[in-house]
Amino acid sequence: MKHSVWTMLLASASLAAQQAAPANPPTQADLTGRVTGHVVCSDTAKPARFASIQLMSEQSAKTPLMDPSALISLAGGKGGKGDVNFGALLAKSMAAMMKGSNLSAMTAMDGSFSLDKVPAGTYYVIPQLPGYLSPIGQFSQKERMAADKETVEAVEASAQKVVVTPGSANDLEITLERGASIAGTVHYDDGSPAPSVTPVVMMLEKDGKWKDLPSASMAPSTTDDQGRYRISGLPAGQYAVKAALPTVVASTGIGAGSLSMHMNMADALVVYSGGAMWMKDVKPIKLAAGDTLDDVDITFPTDGLHVISGSVVAKSDQHPINAGTIELQDPADKTDKLRVSMIGKDGSFQFNYVPDGTYRLQVTSAADMQSAPGTGADNPLAALLSGKEPKSFKEYGETGMTLTLPGNSEGVTLQVPDAPNETSAH
Repeated sequence: MKHSVWTMLLASASLAAQQAAPANPPTQADLTGRVTGHVVCSDTAKPARFASIQLMSEQSAKTPLMDPSALISLAGGKGGKGDVNFGALLAKSMAAMMKGSNLSAMTAMDGSFSLDKVPAGTYYVIPQLPGYLSPIGQFSQKERMAADKETVEAVEASAQKVVVTPGSANDLEITLERGASIAGTVHYDDGSPAPSVTPVVMMLEKDGKWKDLPSASMAPSTTDDQGRYRISGLPAGQYAVKAALPTVVASTGIGAGSLSMHMNMADALVVYSGGAMWMKDVKPIKLAAGDTLDDVDITFPTDGLHVISGSVVAKSDQHPINAGTIELQDPADKTDKLRVSMIGKDGSFQFNYVPDGTYRLQVTSAADMQSAPGTGADNPLAALLSGKEPKSFKEYGETGMTLTLPGNSEGVTLQVPDAPNETSAH
């Protein structure tokens, strides 16, 4: 479990650290060249101000991001023994991310950029500016991180290429094309707006599957106080938009300790454009190059929603299990995890705002867990983030059940088998 947490927290820092340290650094200062250029927006004929420019080398493009054990080694951690200095790891990763590298730059007010001391080699130029097309715009975050052969070849086919030789000076002229855009409102069915919601655009692939496209910036945009949103910079294709109830809320007051956060992903009901409540019912929207569509709305229901609640116990003696996860799945496609929640320390779980339908409840990673001494943490994730791994004194197998709403969905009991490799089906 700890590796998955590190991956989520530090994936972006890993990318920066990897860019800052080329796989084959030059051994002499004169083995580098210089890349300069100017970026213009085609629709305005004006400079592309404060755009991101990255050079993707042929070699590094084919190397996926570092795995968590490599990140641990960056911080001097021993790896595999849980002896990791989280503070040092985060500080080193953040330092690498903030300082950038000689393979990335930001354009100035006149649209110019300059990259000095670029190691000799062949590179692909990756410009990014909100609203405009980028060679990586059609890829999901997973595809960008994995850097598989198909993704890399697609980037190579569309990106501008530059060859850097020792002592060379390359001057590039880059033109950005305006992408398509989708806009609309997110609101509740009583007409009130839904602010602070993060709409996610989905692209339909050739195999008929949907994939999420990442935001153009590291901080995804949310709906404004009127529930309005706009997603731009999209290549031609077929799209849909989804949004979840805003069940993550942060607030600040006055004085020390006034920051608070409330998070309940178990209540994050997902609704799709066109009024669909299930992904299989989503209707694609076709966009040509540069198209603008302004009425792609999402409506959250306020009635006809249900609660699924209950507890997870050991099958052998019926005592509550205090750790693990419970998933709300589409029974027709069990890989589609609609929502995921942690089991409470008293064995309880609860999903609110669940619409009519048939669902699968699946318990995984069930365990009797105790916090590491001195952490004060009452759940495994909090103990892990404290730097001290929680202790499991018994692990259990998996179990699940199917239920249909409306119906009896409260007070459900799920019994996990004693053996970790056993599965109990209902």
